[in-house]
Amino acid sequence: MVDFFNKSFLKRLRDRLGIGSLTTREGWVLSCGLVFTICFLIFQFVAVPFIEARNNLSLSIEQKKKELVKVRELQQEYRNLKKAEGDVQAKIAAREPGFALFTFIDRQAEKAKVKKQISYIKPSTGAAEQSFHETSIEMKLQQITLESLVNFLLLVESEKDVVFIRRISIQENGNGQGYLDSILQIVTFEKKV
Repeated sequence: MVDFFNKSFLKRLRDRLGIGSLTTREGWVLSCGLVFTICFLIFQFVAVPFIEARNNLSLSIEQKKKELVKVRELQQEYRNLKKAEGDVQAKIAAREPGFALFTFIDRQAEKAKVKKQISYIKPSTGAAEQSFHETSIEMKLQQITLESLVNFLLLVESEKDVVFIRRISIQENGNGQGYLDSILQIVTFEKKV
């Protein structure tokens, strides 16, 4: 059996590589250079990729934690919205039978004594959302006092009947006697028939 590590083999290898003719000092310099090169290669191809992978993993974990917190916040918001939707549906179901937004606004205008100031009323129906659809009315009040307008707004906006004011525009009436003109968009939801 051939012994690869016997002295004659190493001597022949040194002679072929030209290492045998080096002085002791040159041998040490070559050995140190070889050790440095090996250490550098191990560091470059083993340690650096390991450190980078660990750092990337840490960053990824932090990012996933933030995403998880955001998902939980969105989940809670979704639950709150579903609960609010259930509350709104219960309020709509509890309204008097045959509730109509037009009739409701007409009654509130009568109570607030602003029926004479109504210039126009335009009803419209919005897109259906599952079992409910949005109903809105745009109306214009002319030559109305601020106090009458506020009273009317307090009567119209009703959490109990799920009626709210989406948009309001108020400007001074052209006569300039302390009267106002106002355009309102009043909205509710009604069950689809």
